[in-house]
Amino acid sequence: MSEDKLKTLMEQLSSTYSDEEVSRIPELQTIILEAAQELDKTSNVKLVSTKLCNAISFYYLSNKEQFPDAIIELYYKLKSDAETYKGVAMSSIMFPLWF
Repeated sequence: MSEDKLKTLMEQLSSTYSDEEVSRIPELQTIILEAAQELDKTSNVKLVSTKLCNAISFYYLSNKEQFPDAIIELYYKLKSDAETYKGVAMSSIMFPLWF
């Protein structure tokens, strides 16, 4: 299952990176390339999804006018894994305070 998610995410990153609209914006290509490199190193799909969603959100706040649809689609595909990772991380941080 994890290997499938890893392969799927790498394909999604590759597809988004090569999108015509994304190729016109070097900052977005850099964000995607860095995510793909980290995914290749760590194989941690949820961590990379979380970091990539955060980077996309940050970029969107300052560049709403020229935001490619491919990036929005990628964001929504990754959001579930990103939120799961954040929830688990927050739970592990808060656990000593709860008990």
